[in-house]
Amino acid sequence: MERVIYTLIGILALALVASGLTEVTMAVGRSQLVDDQAARMSAQATPTPSVRPTASPSPTTTPTPTPAATPTPAPVVRTATANSYVHMRSGPSTSTAIVTDLYAGYVVTLGAYSDAQWQEATYNGIHGYIYKAYLTY
Repeated sequence: MERVIYTLIGILALALVASGLTEVTMAVGRSQLVDDQAARMSAQATPTPSVRPTASPSPTTTPTPTPAATPTPAPVVRTATANSYVHMRSGPSTSTAIVTDLYAGYVVTLGAYSDAQWQEATYNGIHGYIYKAYLTY
């Protein structure tokens, strides 16, 4: 903490020295020392001409309304949630290989195949079939 304080004090000191050197350099560069206050007063005394544009009559145009964009409906992705630990299998039968295991709360994307007991599904890019009793729609 002490190091940070000393660093900030050093930066402040350098900034003050640099600003003072800038003023001196500018004054020396003009080959004579100039009263800064007098130079500022004389700069303010001369008015700056202002240019005012002349208003020319412009034809009034009626803006054409732009049609509102019709949103395209997003494709409906049907999902279901595993309501308990369940095996995802390679086919709609318990005699097929287990592809992966799902835990309660895992959300799967439903596929086209569905019968009274089995549902086609995809989880994390893995395709398989889940017994419907373990899914909540």
